[in-house]
Amino acid sequence: MNASEAPVFGDPEWNRYRARVAEALTDVEADMQQRGYGLNLEGLTLEVAERLPLGVATVEDFQVLEALVKALRPIAREAVRATREQQGGQFVLLLL
Repeated sequence: MNASEAPVFGDPEWNRYRARVAEALTDVEADMQQRGYGLNLEGLTLEVAERLPLGVATVEDFQVLEALVKALRPIAREAVRATREQQGGQFVLLLL
């Protein structure tokens, strides 16, 4: 599925899709923090697309996903911070 074909606000699948994007974004943020790397918004968007098997072949696809990643990034960062506090700085690495 391409990102421009993904559910939008108001669709029955919207909440599930948004949750999947938030989960993937949180995983990317945690991985980058563990490795000591940082990604800009473009890099995060491409990483999320790769983890969710979403196509971003066109500018429209990329812009749609980038807007959602931008909106969800503060939530993902807070989730990483909360996890770090709960686990004393330890994360589980998901090996794919």
